[in-house]
Amino acid sequence: MATDDASFLKQVRAKYDAPCERNLEPFSCAVEFNWSRHFSESVRLGDEGTDAEIAEVIQPIRNRVTVTHQNAAVSAGMTEDEVKKLPHGGMAEDLLEHSVQYSLNNWLAASGTALLPPPDASVHVEASASGYKLSLKIQTFDVEMLFTHDLSLQSEGVKGSPSDSRETDFRPGPQGFILTSFRQGEDGDFRPGNRVVITYTYQNVGGFQLPEQVAINRESHHENWHYKLTDCSVQTAK
Repeated sequence: MATDDASFLKQVRAKYDAPCERNLEPFSCAVEFNWSRHFSESVRLGDEGTDAEIAEVIQPIRNRVTVTHQNAAVSAGMTEDEVKKLPHGGMAEDLLEHSVQYSLNNWLAASGTALLPPPDASVHVEASASGYKLSLKIQTFDVEMLFTHDLSLQSEGVKGSPSDSRETDFRPGPQGFILTSFRQGEDGDFRPGNRVVITYTYQNVGGFQLPEQVAINRESHHENWHYKLTDCSVQTAK
């Protein structure tokens, strides 16, 4: 291991797969989602539509998502007016679009080196029970990150404020660590039962590790979303 903090940070950043820092440009995928499965696992609010409306009108909609370096955008191939004319003002479609965008935007924010300090950051590193603790100041906040002995990020948050923390799980991939789980609290409450837990499995598309199956568990609302990304295409920078 490195003997100084700057070298340690450099070694940490080199451990992670960062496709957006290579030549990955926007990628696009079809979104496969099963409404029947969703309603079997989640509390049904009642404003998504009747069983017949979901089966006959909502389920056949073919959504695609485009992910840039900045965000994820879902399209049903319909105009805004056409979506609003769907049963219940398109509530079901809006909920699905929000879930896909929320989970992929979190993947963008937490995958690769985006969650890690920039290369020129002033950091302090010391040994911890699980591996290493990295400290740095971001604006007026004192931030702590905990890493395992193999430099996999376990958590990051504001020092002394458990509610302002996030937990992550990474596993080794062909180009470095890839994000498999992301957990954060709702409304400043990180206790079990009030977290949003997102898990990711991966597929190889054009040499890049991209999400394939994504699951979202909103514990406080007993709400689960499962979708799969298929028919993916990637663009690369020349």
